[in-house]
Amino acid sequence: MAEISTKLSLSDIDQRTLDNAKVFMLDCLGCILSGSQIINAKVIREAVKHIAPDGDCTIFGTGEKTNTMMAALINGTTGHSQDYDDDHREGTQHASVAVLPAVLALAEKYGKSGAEVLLAYIIGSDVTIRSGEAFLGTSYYAGWHLTGTCGVMGAAAGAAKVMGLDVQQTVDVLGVAGSAAGGLGAFNSNGSWTKRFHAGQSAMNGVLAAEMGKAGYFAPAAVYEDKDGWLNCFSYKGGSVGYDPVLPDGIQDGSKLVENFGKKWEMADNSIKLHSCCRFTNNFCDCAIDIHNQPGFDWTKVKAIHAECNRFTDTKLCQPVDMKRHPQNTVNAQFSLFYEIACGLVKGRVIPESFTEEAIKDERINHLCDLVTWEINPEFEAVYPDRYPAKVTVTMEDGSTYVGEVA
Repeated sequence: MAEISTKLSLSDIDQRTLDNAKVFMLDCLGCILSGSQIINAKVIREAVKHIAPDGDCTIFGTGEKTNTMMAALINGTTGHSQDYDDDHREGTQHASVAVLPAVLALAEKYGKSGAEVLLAYIIGSDVTIRSGEAFLGTSYYAGWHLTGTCGVMGAAAGAAKVMGLDVQQTVDVLGVAGSAAGGLGAFNSNGSWTKRFHAGQSAMNGVLAAEMGKAGYFAPAAVYEDKDGWLNCFSYKGGSVGYDPVLPDGIQDGSKLVENFGKKWEMADNSIKLHSCCRFTNNFCDCAIDIHNQPGFDWTKVKAIHAECNRFTDTKLCQPVDMKRHPQNTVNAQFSLFYEIACGLVKGRVIPESFTEEAIKDERINHLCDLVTWEINPEFEAVYPDRYPAKVTVTMEDGSTYVGEVA
């Protein structure tokens, strides 16, 4: 990966990837600007004032500056604050919000060009996504949040590229980054803000790893594939959620990291979110909004709502049921299958304003949340993570039904 990435130039990148990358960059910057007004962004800015009150790098959405690491931390965390930033299906994580803040902070500090930023961003995003693809969509079941575990690898790769590091330096950068990887799914237990921090943490540690690699900090070259390396440690080992038998090295495919690396750009197929909530409920938002818009539908006459989903949706967006059925804060609302479906049925849209403290108290939505049941559809699970199918069937008081389905 280091040998290939250090040799790449913009002329090696196809036009579709370049065009899409520019869209993703603008989308990410928009998410950072919008997210800068969210409470957790204000809190992390206040914390950073006590660490690095000034510096060379812009804190977007403010007139303030700080050092490179703290700028990457703030901008990454801020960009993920509404869960509106781009994501990748097979990679099952958010790349831009981890990579771009790291690349931009270093580019600003060292006076790099827009072309250098674009190239570094593409490389870093691809490393992030390929790292996620290597787990075949299962690492979440081991308790990890992949924007944290994979994001730092891509942030580090992008940071190394924008700084113009050589092969050995880049190897050390990735080696350091592997030990800085992390991001616990425990945020899901109470709807806390740490999920948002995982993006900023990845960007910050990517900057640190790049500076350490540049200085010659010796790190493991086999950071991914060693028996105690990144792939083994972050892979899901089975034994629960229907996987049997237990796998000592976990579910992983390291070939996803390097197959056609530098030739086929996985990041060109990122997805721009229409709904500011977990990507595994964006499909159900579409189903619910479709039903809302069907002729004759009246949410006040709904008798029952049934959703068909994949295993991830069941595990992370329906459990624990009491908390998810009636979310008490915005993060849990963003990760609630019940809330997303009900919101789409009642309002016909699921937008950032749907996730304020006031919005989640809407009694109309809470009423429909009580009517939702769900099941895992084996056909849906069979195509994960290549596709995220969804189906919602609404039964009315008169016995008629409305169906919304996403393939």
